[in-house]
Amino acid sequence: MSTAASETAFGIEEEFMFLSSDLLRPMAAAEAARLELLRDPAVARYVGAEFLASQLEHSSPVLASRQQAFEALNGFRERLGRIAESMGVLAAGTGAPFDTDGWPAPTPGRRYERIRESVRAVADDHQLNALHVHVNVPSRDAGVHALNGVRPWIPVLLALGSNSPFWHGRDTGFASWRALLARRWATSGCPPHFRDAADYDARAARIVDVGASVDLACIAWDARLSERFPTLELRVFDAQLDAESSVLLAILARALVVTSLTAAPLPPAPSELLAAQLWLAARDGLHGRLVNPVSGELDAAAEVVRALLEHVQPALQAHGDGGFVEAALAQRLREGTGAEHQRAAFRAGGAVKLSALLHHSLVQAPLPTP
Repeated sequence: MSTAASETAFGIEEEFMFLSSDLLRPMAAAEAARLELLRDPAVARYVGAEFLASQLEHSSPVLASRQQAFEALNGFRERLGRIAESMGVLAAGTGAPFDTDGWPAPTPGRRYERIRESVRAVADDHQLNALHVHVNVPSRDAGVHALNGVRPWIPVLLALGSNSPFWHGRDTGFASWRALLARRWATSGCPPHFRDAADYDARAARIVDVGASVDLACIAWDARLSERFPTLELRVFDAQLDAESSVLLAILARALVVTSLTAAPLPPAPSELLAAQLWLAARDGLHGRLVNPVSGELDAAAEVVRALLEHVQPALQAHGDGGFVEAALAQRLREGTGAEHQRAAFRAGGAVKLSALLHHSLVQAPLPTP
Protein backbone atom coordinates (compact mmCIF):
# COMPACT_ATOMS: atom_id res chain seq x y z
CA MET A 1 0.00 0.00 0.00
CA SER A 2 1.39 3.37 -1.02
CA THR A 3 1.71 6.14 1.55
CA ALA A 4 -0.06 8.31 -1.01
CA ALA A 5 -3.08 6.02 -1.08
CA SER A 6 -6.47 7.59 -0.56
CA GLU A 7 -8.17 7.02 2.75
CA THR A 8 -10.45 4.36 1.25
CA ALA A 9 -7.77 2.52 -0.75
CA PHE A 10 -7.32 -1.18 -0.08
CA GLY A 11 -5.24 -4.16 -1.10
CA ILE A 12 -5.83 -7.91 -1.25
CA GLU A 13 -3.35 -10.69 -0.53
CA GLU A 14 -4.37 -14.19 -1.68
CA GLU A 15 -2.44 -17.32 -0.77
CA PHE A 16 -2.64 -20.33 -3.08
CA MET A 17 -1.46 -23.90 -2.61
CA PHE A 18 -0.27 -26.27 -5.32
CA LEU A 19 -1.88 -29.70 -4.99
CA SER A 20 -1.61 -33.00 -6.80
CA SER A 21 -4.62 -33.38 -9.07
CA ASP A 22 -5.43 -36.92 -7.87
CA LEU A 23 -4.89 -37.00 -4.09
CA LEU A 24 -5.03 -33.22 -3.53
CA ARG A 25 -1.83 -33.23 -1.51
CA PRO A 26 0.62 -30.29 -1.37
CA MET A 27 3.25 -30.22 -4.12
CA ALA A 28 6.51 -28.25 -3.92
CA ALA A 29 5.79 -26.44 -7.19
CA ALA A 30 5.65 -22.83 -6.00
CA GLU A 31 9.18 -21.75 -6.94
CA ALA A 32 8.89 -23.02 -10.52
CA ALA A 33 5.53 -21.26 -10.88
CA ARG A 34 6.89 -18.06 -9.30
CA LEU A 35 9.82 -17.94 -11.72
CA GLU A 36 7.39 -18.31 -14.61
CA LEU A 37 5.16 -15.54 -13.26
CA LEU A 38 8.16 -13.25 -12.80
CA ARG A 39 8.57 -13.27 -16.58
CA ASP A 40 5.16 -11.62 -16.94
CA PRO A 41 5.53 -7.85 -16.39
CA ALA A 42 1.81 -7.49 -15.64
CA VAL A 43 2.08 -9.49 -12.39
CA ALA A 44 5.80 -9.84 -11.61
CA ARG A 45 5.72 -7.10 -8.93
CA TYR A 46 2.83 -8.72 -7.12
CA VAL A 47 3.88 -12.35 -6.68
CA GLY A 48 5.91 -13.71 -3.79
CA ALA A 49 6.98 -16.83 -1.93
CA GLU A 50 5.28 -18.05 1.24
CA PHE A 51 6.10 -20.23 4.25
CA LEU A 52 5.90 -23.54 2.35
CA ALA A 53 7.35 -24.68 -0.97
CA SER A 54 3.79 -25.54 -2.04
CA GLN A 55 2.52 -21.97 -1.48
CA LEU A 56 2.45 -18.78 -3.51
CA GLU A 57 1.14 -15.34 -2.59
CA HIS A 58 -0.39 -12.70 -4.82
CA SER A 59 -0.46 -9.17 -3.39
CA SER A 60 -2.66 -6.89 -5.45
CA PRO A 61 -1.73 -3.35 -6.44
CA VAL A 62 -3.33 -0.57 -4.42
CA LEU A 63 -7.03 -0.68 -5.27
CA ALA A 64 -9.69 2.02 -5.29
CA SER A 65 -12.74 0.12 -6.49
CA ARG A 66 -14.47 -3.23 -6.73
CA GLN A 67 -13.91 -3.29 -10.50
CA GLN A 68 -10.16 -2.88 -10.05
CA ALA A 69 -10.17 -5.71 -7.51
CA PHE A 70 -11.97 -8.04 -9.94
CA GLU A 71 -9.55 -7.23 -12.73
CA ALA A 72 -6.46 -7.76 -10.56
CA LEU A 73 -7.62 -11.02 -8.97
CA ASN A 74 -9.15 -12.57 -12.08
CA GLY A 75 -6.11 -11.64 -14.16
CA PHE A 76 -3.67 -13.26 -11.74
CA ARG A 77 -5.81 -16.34 -11.16
CA GLU A 78 -6.11 -16.96 -14.91
CA ARG A 79 -2.34 -16.79 -15.29
CA LEU A 80 -1.72 -18.97 -12.24
CA GLY A 81 -4.24 -21.58 -13.35
CA ARG A 82 -2.67 -21.78 -16.79
CA ILE A 83 0.82 -22.28 -15.34
CA ALA A 84 -0.39 -24.92 -12.87
CA GLU A 85 -2.10 -26.82 -15.70
CA SER A 86 1.13 -26.85 -17.69
CA MET A 87 2.91 -28.32 -14.65
CA GLY A 88 0.29 -31.03 -14.12
CA VAL A 89 -0.82 -29.72 -10.70
CA LEU A 90 -3.70 -27.70 -9.26
CA ALA A 91 -3.38 -24.21 -7.82
CA ALA A 92 -6.13 -24.01 -5.21
CA GLY A 93 -7.71 -21.25 -3.17
CA THR A 94 -8.58 -23.22 -0.04
CA GLY A 95 -7.83 -22.61 3.63
CA ALA A 96 -6.14 -26.00 4.06
CA PRO A 97 -5.26 -28.86 1.70
CA PHE A 98 -7.62 -31.82 1.47
CA ASP A 99 -4.85 -34.22 2.47
CA THR A 100 -1.18 -34.20 3.47
CA ASP A 101 1.56 -36.81 3.50
CA GLY A 102 3.99 -35.98 6.24
CA TRP A 103 6.12 -32.94 6.92
CA PRO A 104 5.60 -30.10 4.43
CA ALA A 105 8.53 -28.99 2.31
CA PRO A 106 9.71 -25.56 3.55
CA THR A 107 10.57 -22.50 1.52
CA PRO A 108 14.28 -21.71 1.98
CA GLY A 109 15.16 -18.44 3.69
CA ARG A 110 16.64 -17.25 6.98
CA ARG A 111 13.45 -15.64 8.28
CA TYR A 112 11.39 -18.75 7.57
CA GLU A 113 14.09 -20.83 9.25
CA ARG A 114 13.88 -18.63 12.36
CA ILE A 115 10.10 -19.04 12.44
CA ARG A 116 10.36 -22.84 12.13
CA GLU A 117 12.98 -22.93 14.89
CA SER A 118 10.66 -20.87 17.10
CA VAL A 119 7.41 -22.78 16.55
CA ARG A 120 9.02 -26.24 16.23
CA ALA A 121 6.45 -28.98 15.54
CA VAL A 122 3.68 -26.40 15.05
CA ALA A 123 5.21 -25.83 11.62
CA ASP A 124 4.35 -29.40 10.58
CA ASP A 125 0.64 -28.64 10.53
CA HIS A 126 0.96 -25.04 9.38
CA GLN A 127 -0.27 -25.86 5.88
CA LEU A 128 -2.66 -22.93 5.86
CA ASN A 129 -3.78 -20.45 3.23
CA ALA A 130 -5.49 -17.17 4.00
CA LEU A 131 -6.99 -14.09 2.44
CA HIS A 132 -5.62 -10.84 3.90
CA VAL A 133 -7.23 -7.45 3.28
CA HIS A 134 -5.38 -4.17 3.88
CA VAL A 135 -7.45 -0.99 4.33
CA ASN A 136 -5.79 2.40 4.44
CA VAL A 137 -6.01 4.33 7.73
CA PRO A 138 -4.98 7.98 8.18
CA SER A 139 -2.77 7.33 11.23
CA ARG A 140 -1.85 4.58 13.68
CA ASP A 141 -4.05 6.15 16.35
CA ALA A 142 -6.96 6.15 13.91
CA GLY A 143 -6.07 2.57 13.02
CA VAL A 144 -6.29 1.51 16.69
CA HIS A 145 -9.67 3.22 17.01
CA ALA A 146 -10.86 1.30 13.94
CA LEU A 147 -9.29 -1.93 15.22
CA ASN A 148 -11.27 -1.66 18.43
CA GLY A 149 -14.44 -1.19 16.37
CA VAL A 150 -13.66 -4.19 14.15
CA ARG A 151 -12.99 -6.60 17.07
CA PRO A 152 -16.59 -7.67 17.88
CA TRP A 153 -17.30 -8.43 14.20
CA ILE A 154 -14.30 -10.72 13.65
CA PRO A 155 -16.18 -13.98 14.47
CA VAL A 156 -18.89 -13.35 11.87
CA LEU A 157 -16.20 -12.45 9.32
CA LEU A 158 -14.61 -15.86 9.94
CA ALA A 159 -17.99 -17.53 9.49
CA LEU A 160 -18.45 -15.76 6.15
CA GLY A 161 -14.95 -16.65 4.96
CA SER A 162 -14.84 -20.29 6.07
CA ASN A 163 -13.36 -22.57 3.40
CA SER A 164 -11.35 -25.44 4.93
CA PRO A 165 -13.54 -28.37 6.04
CA PHE A 166 -11.06 -31.18 5.29
CA TRP A 167 -7.80 -32.32 6.90
CA HIS A 168 -5.85 -35.54 6.28
CA GLY A 169 -8.48 -36.66 3.79
CA ARG A 170 -11.51 -36.51 6.06
CA ASP A 171 -14.23 -34.09 7.02
CA THR A 172 -13.27 -32.37 10.27
CA GLY A 173 -16.82 -31.25 11.08
CA PHE A 174 -15.49 -27.67 11.07
CA ALA A 175 -16.14 -25.02 8.45
CA SER A 176 -12.65 -23.54 8.98
CA TRP A 177 -10.06 -26.04 10.15
CA ARG A 178 -7.43 -23.46 9.21
CA ALA A 179 -8.68 -21.26 12.05
CA LEU A 180 -8.29 -24.14 14.53
CA LEU A 181 -4.74 -24.90 13.40
CA ALA A 182 -3.83 -21.21 13.61
CA ARG A 183 -4.77 -21.13 17.31
CA ARG A 184 -1.55 -23.03 18.09
CA TRP A 185 0.54 -19.91 17.57
CA ALA A 186 1.51 -17.67 20.48
CA THR A 187 -0.58 -14.85 18.99
CA SER A 188 -3.82 -15.67 17.24
CA GLY A 189 -7.51 -14.82 17.20
CA CYS A 190 -9.01 -11.44 18.05
CA PRO A 191 -6.52 -8.76 19.13
CA PRO A 192 -6.82 -7.17 22.56
CA HIS A 193 -8.54 -3.82 23.07
CA PHE A 194 -5.97 -1.01 22.95
CA ARG A 195 -6.02 2.54 24.34
CA ASP A 196 -4.10 4.10 21.45
CA ALA A 197 -1.21 3.51 19.06
CA ALA A 198 1.41 3.85 21.80
CA ASP A 199 -0.35 1.13 23.79
CA TYR A 200 -0.58 -1.09 20.69
CA ASP A 201 3.09 -0.61 19.78
CA ALA A 202 4.36 -1.18 23.33
CA ARG A 203 2.36 -4.37 23.83
CA ALA A 204 3.23 -5.77 20.42
CA ALA A 205 6.92 -5.04 21.00
CA ARG A 206 6.74 -6.80 24.36
CA ILE A 207 5.48 -9.98 22.66
CA VAL A 208 8.61 -9.95 20.51
CA ASP A 209 10.82 -9.07 23.48
CA VAL A 210 9.72 -12.12 25.48
CA GLY A 211 10.39 -14.38 22.49
CA ALA A 212 6.84 -15.41 21.58
CA SER A 213 7.14 -13.95 18.07
CA VAL A 214 10.28 -13.65 15.95
CA ASP A 215 9.30 -10.14 14.84
CA LEU A 216 6.35 -7.75 14.69
CA ALA A 217 5.28 -9.00 11.26
CA CYS A 218 4.87 -12.50 12.70
CA ILE A 219 2.22 -11.43 15.23
CA ALA A 220 -0.77 -13.36 13.95
CA TRP A 221 -3.87 -11.63 15.29
CA ASP A 222 -6.89 -11.86 13.00
CA ALA A 223 -6.75 -8.06 12.67
CA ARG A 224 -3.72 -5.88 13.25
CA LEU A 225 -1.92 -2.73 12.18
CA SER A 226 0.56 -3.35 9.39
CA GLU A 227 4.22 -2.71 10.14
CA ARG A 228 4.96 -2.03 6.44
CA PHE A 229 2.00 0.02 5.25
CA PRO A 230 -0.37 2.66 6.68
CA THR A 231 -3.14 0.08 6.87
CA LEU A 232 -5.31 -2.00 9.12
CA GLU A 233 -5.00 -5.62 8.01
CA LEU A 234 -7.83 -8.14 8.36
CA ARG A 235 -6.40 -11.69 8.34
CA VAL A 236 -9.34 -13.76 9.57
CA PHE A 237 -10.53 -15.19 6.24
CA ASP A 238 -9.63 -18.55 4.72
CA ALA A 239 -8.29 -18.41 1.18
CA GLN A 240 -11.28 -18.38 -1.17
CA LEU A 241 -12.25 -20.70 -4.01
CA ASP A 242 -13.06 -17.92 -6.48
CA ALA A 243 -12.21 -14.29 -7.10
CA GLU A 244 -15.76 -13.08 -6.52
CA SER A 245 -15.70 -14.43 -2.94
CA SER A 246 -12.38 -12.72 -2.25
CA VAL A 247 -13.67 -9.43 -3.63
CA LEU A 248 -16.87 -9.66 -1.59
CA LEU A 249 -14.94 -10.17 1.65
CA ALA A 250 -12.45 -7.44 0.80
CA ILE A 251 -15.19 -4.90 0.01
CA LEU A 252 -16.99 -5.83 3.22
CA ALA A 253 -13.74 -5.48 5.19
CA ARG A 254 -13.09 -2.05 3.71
CA ALA A 255 -16.58 -0.89 4.61
CA LEU A 256 -16.18 -2.17 8.18
CA VAL A 257 -12.85 -0.39 8.67
CA VAL A 258 -14.15 2.85 7.13
CA THR A 259 -17.22 2.68 9.37
CA SER A 260 -15.12 1.94 12.44
CA LEU A 261 -12.83 4.92 11.83
CA THR A 262 -15.61 7.34 12.79
CA ALA A 263 -18.07 5.22 14.76
CA ALA A 264 -18.44 5.73 18.50
CA PRO A 265 -16.65 2.84 20.21
CA LEU A 266 -18.70 0.07 21.74
CA PRO A 267 -17.80 -1.22 25.21
CA PRO A 268 -14.79 -3.54 24.80
CA ALA A 269 -15.92 -7.10 24.14
CA PRO A 270 -14.28 -9.56 26.57
CA SER A 271 -11.38 -11.36 24.92
CA GLU A 272 -12.47 -14.75 26.27
CA LEU A 273 -15.94 -14.31 24.73
CA LEU A 274 -14.48 -13.36 21.35
CA ALA A 275 -12.14 -16.38 21.50
CA ALA A 276 -15.08 -18.67 22.23
CA GLN A 277 -17.07 -17.16 19.37
CA LEU A 278 -14.18 -17.63 16.97
CA TRP A 279 -14.09 -21.31 17.88
CA LEU A 280 -17.84 -21.58 17.24
CA ALA A 281 -17.60 -19.67 13.96
CA ALA A 282 -14.79 -22.00 12.85
CA ARG A 283 -16.91 -25.02 13.73
CA ASP A 284 -20.34 -23.98 12.47
CA GLY A 285 -19.69 -21.32 9.86
CA LEU A 286 -22.97 -19.60 8.98
CA HIS A 287 -25.06 -22.37 10.55
CA GLY A 288 -24.36 -21.54 14.18
CA ARG A 289 -25.09 -18.77 16.65
CA LEU A 290 -22.95 -15.78 17.56
CA VAL A 291 -23.23 -12.73 19.76
CA ASN A 292 -24.73 -9.83 17.81
CA PRO A 293 -22.44 -6.82 18.46
CA VAL A 294 -25.36 -4.42 18.08
CA SER A 295 -27.74 -6.04 20.57
CA GLY A 296 -25.22 -7.95 22.68
CA GLU A 297 -27.52 -10.98 22.47
CA LEU A 298 -26.92 -14.46 21.07
CA ASP A 299 -28.32 -14.64 17.56
CA ALA A 300 -28.28 -16.83 14.47
CA ALA A 301 -25.10 -16.22 12.45
CA ALA A 302 -27.25 -15.21 9.48
CA GLU A 303 -28.84 -12.46 11.57
CA VAL A 304 -25.41 -11.24 12.66
CA VAL A 305 -24.46 -11.05 8.97
CA ARG A 306 -27.53 -8.89 8.36
CA ALA A 307 -26.61 -6.70 11.34
CA LEU A 308 -23.12 -6.28 9.89
CA LEU A 309 -24.58 -5.33 6.52
CA GLU A 310 -26.78 -2.68 8.12
CA HIS A 311 -23.85 -1.41 10.21
CA VAL A 312 -21.63 -0.79 7.16
CA GLN A 313 -24.34 0.15 4.65
CA PRO A 314 -23.46 3.88 4.50
CA ALA A 315 -19.82 3.07 3.68
CA LEU A 316 -20.91 0.54 1.04
CA GLN A 317 -23.27 3.02 -0.58
CA ALA A 318 -20.59 5.72 -0.61
CA HIS A 319 -18.42 3.47 -2.79
CA GLY A 320 -21.23 2.14 -4.97
CA ASP A 321 -20.95 -1.34 -3.45
CA GLY A 322 -24.28 -1.63 -1.61
CA GLY A 323 -26.17 -3.62 -4.23
CA PHE A 324 -23.29 -5.95 -4.98
CA VAL A 325 -22.59 -6.81 -1.33
CA GLU A 326 -26.26 -7.21 -0.43
CA ALA A 327 -26.85 -9.61 -3.33
CA ALA A 328 -23.61 -11.52 -2.75
CA LEU A 329 -24.28 -11.96 0.97
CA ALA A 330 -27.83 -13.14 0.27
CA GLN A 331 -26.41 -15.72 -2.13
CA ARG A 332 -23.80 -16.82 0.43
CA LEU A 333 -26.47 -17.23 3.11
CA ARG A 334 -28.59 -19.21 0.66
CA GLU A 335 -25.94 -21.39 -1.02
CA GLY A 336 -23.22 -21.54 1.63
CA THR A 337 -19.55 -20.65 1.90
CA GLY A 338 -16.63 -22.40 0.26
CA ALA A 339 -16.75 -25.03 3.01
CA GLU A 340 -20.25 -26.08 1.92
CA HIS A 341 -19.23 -26.13 -1.74
CA GLN A 342 -16.22 -28.33 -0.98
CA ARG A 343 -18.33 -30.74 1.04
CA ALA A 344 -20.99 -30.95 -1.69
CA ALA A 345 -18.34 -31.70 -4.33
CA PHE A 346 -16.77 -34.40 -2.16
CA ARG A 347 -20.16 -36.03 -1.47
CA ALA A 348 -20.87 -36.04 -5.20
CA GLY A 349 -17.71 -37.81 -6.23
CA GLY A 350 -14.89 -37.80 -3.71
CA ALA A 351 -11.50 -36.33 -4.51
CA VAL A 352 -12.23 -36.34 -8.25
CA LYS A 353 -15.18 -33.96 -7.94
CA LEU A 354 -13.38 -31.86 -5.36
CA SER A 355 -10.40 -31.57 -7.71
CA ALA A 356 -12.74 -30.43 -10.49
CA LEU A 357 -14.29 -27.81 -8.18
CA LEU A 358 -10.90 -26.41 -7.18
CA HIS A 359 -9.76 -26.26 -10.80
CA HIS A 360 -12.97 -24.68 -12.06
CA SER A 361 -13.08 -22.10 -9.26
CA LEU A 362 -9.58 -20.87 -10.04
CA VAL A 363 -9.45 -21.02 -13.84
CA GLN A 364 -13.11 -20.23 -14.57
CA ALA A 365 -13.37 -17.23 -12.24
CA PRO A 366 -16.68 -15.35 -12.45
CA LEU A 367 -16.80 -12.22 -14.57
CA PRO A 368 -17.00 -8.91 -12.71
CA THR A 369 -20.44 -8.09 -11.38
CA PRO A 370 -21.69 -4.69 -12.61
